[in-house]
Amino acid sequence: MTEKKEFDVVADILRVAALGSKESELIVGCDLDHSSLEKYMPVMMILKLVSVKKESENFYRTTIKGLEFLRFYHGLRWLLWGKDLDYVLINIMNKLKKEKKPYYVR
Repeated sequence: MTEKKEFDVVADILRVAALGSKESELIVGCDLDHSSLEKYMPVMMILKLVSVKKESENFYRTTIKGLEFLRFYHGLRWLLWGKDLDYVLINIMNKLKKEKKPYYVR
């Protein structure tokens, strides 16, 4: 298993909790261990990305703000990597850098 970046972990948690999930479902659905979930969840609650309901097992649900985070996260991923994860933006920037004149001077 490759190590996930922090934003990827947050996005995974928000995705799994979108319709509401128990703590154990988050651990399995996000491929996390309990200590990793304990690392992220307090911060996500402070930022109001998730809400928690105390039951026999904590029940987490993605908030409206959390859904907005997911929307921006996926939009940014698409912008940077494209649908085929081909670094679209980076490739364009490198191509423009190699041209003698900037694209706007024609």
